[in-house]
Amino acid sequence: MDQQKIRVLVADDEDALRSTVSAWLSDEGFDVEQAANGLDAIKLVQSKDFDIALLDIKMPGANGLEVLRYIKKNSVATEVVMMTGMSDVSMAVEAMKLGSREYLTKPVDMEQLVPQLRTLIRTRDAEERIRQLQAEHTARLLYDLHNPISGLRQSIEYLTKGMAGTISDHQKELLGYMTNSIDRVIGLLNDMMDLTKLEAGRVRLNKGISNLADLIQEVVQEFRVPLQLNKVTLDVHAEPDLPAIEFDRQKIEQVVQNFLSNAVAHTPQQGTASVEARKVAMVLEEGQQPSDFVMVSVFNSGPGIPKEELPLIFDRYRNVTSAKESNKTTNLGLIVCQRIVEAHNGKIWVESEPDKGATFSFALPVR
Repeated sequence: MDQQKIRVLVADDEDALRSTVSAWLSDEGFDVEQAANGLDAIKLVQSKDFDIALLDIKMPGANGLEVLRYIKKNSVATEVVMMTGMSDVSMAVEAMKLGSREYLTKPVDMEQLVPQLRTLIRTRDAEERIRQLQAEHTARLLYDLHNPISGLRQSIEYLTKGMAGTISDHQKELLGYMTNSIDRVIGLLNDMMDLTKLEAGRVRLNKGISNLADLIQEVVQEFRVPLQLNKVTLDVHAEPDLPAIEFDRQKIEQVVQNFLSNAVAHTPQQGTASVEARKVAMVLEEGQQPSDFVMVSVFNSGPGIPKEELPLIFDRYRNVTSAKESNKTTNLGLIVCQRIVEAHNGKIWVESEPDKGATFSFALPVR
């Protein structure tokens, strides 16, 4: 990257140090912004993109660790370097665990600072290129797997309809079992392809102003037959006068469909499920004021999720077992939902207790 385009945030409550570092970097061709405290630093990150954030650990308003957490969640391309006094080394180690690339002890060595930052950006760009190549390779592999499996399903459907000759009831049963298995594989591949695109940043959100209550009613209609077949009662409640918000309707529809599909699958016959949409005030990050969100929750009266499994729900490398069920199932669909919601600057979570069902929720900002 051209050093003229390297954008740096310098956040420190020591005016002299902040001004000195900023002036030095500006003279070297960096584009520099300053913040005198942690809250101002967070506001700048909310309004601008930075390549590097130089953060003092001890700042008023929000300390450097709080700013670091915010950056790692909301501006993943920003590399963070902590500036510490000798007495803050233990906190610097904590910062490294939270995602800081490195830390500098005060007084800062200006002669070393510039080459360090340039090396940091070169390393970041090289790692990003490797990630993109890996994502492209994975996407091609998934696509190459998807096509022949879809073709196999069509061939089985051709046989099931008797278009290649009469088949017995037992043969139909076996072909039906094969079709169900293939459908599960195709669903898994679709989730993996969606996740690969989202993590590679190759999916653009097509946002528009809409009402979540309307979207929920449309999705619920799609589940009318599965609900009847599974003898599940579904209650739908949307708070009156919900505000219209900005979101990608197709992507959020995918999230609601996933939640409802899980509800149907895990609710026993004669059981109940519910969908609720309401306006709430939430704080997503420390140091922020409460903001308005529209929250959607889907409850199912199934066996619930064991307490030890809850932290694994959005872990792409782990499977989750529902209470009273021995078979483990992939949670890739939920991870795709997590990526979609977070791309909208929202929040997604699950609450559950064994024998008391589970509630999956997400919230999108009103503004």
